[in-house]
Amino acid sequence: MDSEQLLKDLLTIPREAGLNRLRWISTHMNEEQQIDFLKGLLAKSVESREAQNGEVLFDYIDNWEEMSMAAYAMRTQAPFEVKDAPWAPLRVPIKQAKIALITTGGFYVTGQEPYETDGPENQGDWSFRPIPRTTTPQNMEVTHLHYDLTGPRKDRNCVFPIDRAEEMAEEGLIGSLADTYYSFMGFIQRPDLLAQDTAPQVARLLKAEGVDAAVLTAT
Repeated sequence: MDSEQLLKDLLTIPREAGLNRLRWISTHMNEEQQIDFLKGLLAKSVESREAQNGEVLFDYIDNWEEMSMAAYAMRTQAPFEVKDAPWAPLRVPIKQAKIALITTGGFYVTGQEPYETDGPENQGDWSFRPIPRTTTPQNMEVTHLHYDLTGPRKDRNCVFPIDRAEEMAEEGLIGSLADTYYSFMGFIQRPDLLAQDTAPQVARLLKAEGVDAAVLTAT
């Protein structure tokens, strides 16, 4: 096995949300930087053990994660510029408004096609999934590599507040709810395709249903 392949194997990080930031080191740093990271990791592991202080190792990994993400950001440029955002005032009182929910949390209904968590050539997935308002928690899935799914898998409302919205409608705090909500998977490295294609599709669907306002929940 040559040294390049050995380095690649050493830095193959499991595809789990908790390890996602560490994966940036293996994909967005050059070979020299990766070697420096591994050498420092061994040294900091010994230092951490001798000091009986895990923070030494944690701080080291945090610093490298931040450097790798900064290096990636420097190479990444938005493919377009948003000059003016249209302002759409709410035309009815909130207690009369029809409200829809939109999330970037990566939710979909059981049976729908899952999102591509990294997408073609690591460019993400800018597609969306329609989520009927009456979908039960048992029939809802969530997939995403870029945030911790522990919370939404226990209670979808921490990211996608479907049940809380129902309660607000029952209490008369809002007028009514849309029959269909929409979910994206927020790792989108092609915002131009989102802006040109899928976001306008969702906007047209919301308008066709007579929605007055949408609440967007991020992760």
